[in-house]
Amino acid sequence: MSNSNKPKNVDFGTMEKKLREMGVNGSLEHLKASNAVTPKVDKGRREPQSTQVSTTNSPSSQALSINEVEQERQPSDWCNYIFGTLLSIYESTWIKSYGRRPTGRFLDFADSLTEAELMRVMQHCRERLQAGEKWPPIMGELTLLKTQLTESESLEALNRVVNKEPNNQLEKWIMQNKGYELRRLPQSLIVRRFKEFYREAMSLQEKGKLVTEVPKGLAQHSVKNLVDLKREEFEQQHGKSLDPRVAAILSNREKEQE
Repeated sequence: MSNSNKPKNVDFGTMEKKLREMGVNGSLEHLKASNAVTPKVDKGRREPQSTQVSTTNSPSSQALSINEVEQERQPSDWCNYIFGTLLSIYESTWIKSYGRRPTGRFLDFADSLTEAELMRVMQHCRERLQAGEKWPPIMGELTLLKTQLTESESLEALNRVVNKEPNNQLEKWIMQNKGYELRRLPQSLIVRRFKEFYREAMSLQEKGKLVTEVPKGLAQHSVKNLVDLKREEFEQQHGKSLDPRVAAILSNREKEQE
């Protein structure tokens, strides 16, 4: 019997009869039983399996749907502008770090960025390149850079604090609480320490503990000592000129040397 003549629905009785004619006495009862039971057993087994799979895979299916939503999320024009701006600064190293289009956390970062914060981040990146850092900051650093002062901003703020012309509450707090220490630092350390003071002031401001009210009297642990107060009092009366007694002493010494 060839496969081409085999019927779709096998008649096991006819097949068993033909096998006996060929000298094969084997019974096909096991095939009959298998054929009869298999559909019911498979159907019964598949139903609970399908229920279990759907129940077990439901969290993963939800995760897949969330990932699909993230992948389908299209960047805004503002996001594309920020991505392209940073790409123009770093070029190939930016592509290696972030790819050719904004995705993932960069979408949230860009949408939350203001124009002023973007200018600050760009200035940070330029200063890093000038310092020899060719690779762009990682995502966590980008988020921090938008609130940190650049080198140029730090120098300008430092000059305002030293000249007692604060521009905001942070600078005012540094002037009141750290000005004495800043004036006595060497030039090589003053910028680094000022940045530390600025971060400390920002931390206090975030916690609502930044106090800039001028005390009525000299505090016990004031950053100003008596000499500082006397000097400021003298400068208010006489300006930057020397004390008359000191000027007289210097004048007498010059005469003696002559």
